[in-house]
Amino acid sequence: MIKMQGLADRNIRTVMVAKMFLSVCVQASAFATIFSLTPIHIPCRRLKRRCVKLNNGFDDKDESNSFNDEYDDLFDLSILSDRISQVKQKSFVSGLQKRMKSIARADEFDSSISYENNNIADGELIIVDLPVVCFDALLPNQSLTGSTTDPTFCHFLQTIGLGGTIVITSLNSRQRKLRRFGVIARIELVDVDTNDAMEEDSLLSIPTSVTFSIAGKRRCEILGPSNDMKQRVGRWRRVYDPNGEGDRLGWGEERFVDSNSDDTISLDVLGESATAVTITSDDTLWNTNKVLIIDEDSEDSEPSSNAVASAAYLIPLIERWISLASEQTTYDNVDVVARTRRKAGQPGLSVNASALLRKVQLELGPMPSPERPTAFAVWGAALINPLPPLGVATEIRGAVLDAVGAERKLAVLERGLVKSINNLDGTKPLNMS
Repeated sequence: MIKMQGLADRNIRTVMVAKMFLSVCVQASAFATIFSLTPIHIPCRRLKRRCVKLNNGFDDKDESNSFNDEYDDLFDLSILSDRISQVKQKSFVSGLQKRMKSIARADEFDSSISYENNNIADGELIIVDLPVVCFDALLPNQSLTGSTTDPTFCHFLQTIGLGGTIVITSLNSRQRKLRRFGVIARIELVDVDTNDAMEEDSLLSIPTSVTFSIAGKRRCEILGPSNDMKQRVGRWRRVYDPNGEGDRLGWGEERFVDSNSDDTISLDVLGESATAVTITSDDTLWNTNKVLIIDEDSEDSEPSSNAVASAAYLIPLIERWISLASEQTTYDNVDVVARTRRKAGQPGLSVNASALLRKVQLELGPMPSPERPTAFAVWGAALINPLPPLGVATEIRGAVLDAVGAERKLAVLERGLVKSINNLDGTKPLNMS
């Protein structure tokens, strides 16, 4: 009875070792699956085949030595550690190579939609098919950075992936319609890998949260009829939330503002439809739309003298705005309206205005010359409506995008500058309602 108990104790130890072995194998396999690597083969000593007889003549003391000899070296920890290190290195290299390829493809696409790089002749146009999302009035060289738990947006970012290109447009709040003009934007950061083998309708593969950074690259126009234009695009609406609790991203038909330009391109003339794919009733599935890349260099190739003069006139106003907005003492005046105040009606901001604007100017690059009035107006709008926001100027980015011609864009910028300067020097606080 005692010997049998001794045998039972050894059996328990054997089972425990086996469980440890299986546990490590399972964890190693999971580790390999996560990083899309081949399963880890854990090195161990080859065990001798032995048939243990369960009888009353079993000598517990003698057999225990044999047990220890065979199982002490079951796991060679140094070899296992080396193998895990190799797996980590392979995973890092593999991930780095994948990201480099994504960036290379993105650079190649950026080059393909550049008028300058493709030696496009006068009158020729570059039209591409891209998904459109109503998000924010993003401008070139501005970046939207944040995180989301919206399942549709998470899936969208995961599918598009690092280096993917989309179109960002915004809402004209007065007309309650979407703007025709937006920006080509590139996903510069996304903390989830694209799984090419993933089934699009698999809810299990959708991440619960995604951190992202989306950078504006160049201006564009969403193509369609001049009037009563409707396109299937992405937008945050309560109707897309199955529980009706809040806004959620979904794809559906949206109305766009009518064109105020005689130069609007008709897709009927081009013999193409505005939407590049078959429409689906599933509001979680995105589609692409026809988008015209704006030739920014051509816009300013022959600027009018009035536009150049208007841009030159705004330079002192921009310098004055930078001086006031960067000075922390500006915000000691509680009458100065700033959305980034620590607490309403009290001095001080929750951000370092000087550091924020230095960063913004670095990202936007040097101020364009007045001889490039359109680029000047877009640059100025991105300056006084920075990202991250400072909240000391009315929102003018969408209006600048919509305005036709350099002179109208500069007029929008001037109004925004004057209002913001009057707010910052305490002359007339902004009405941000």
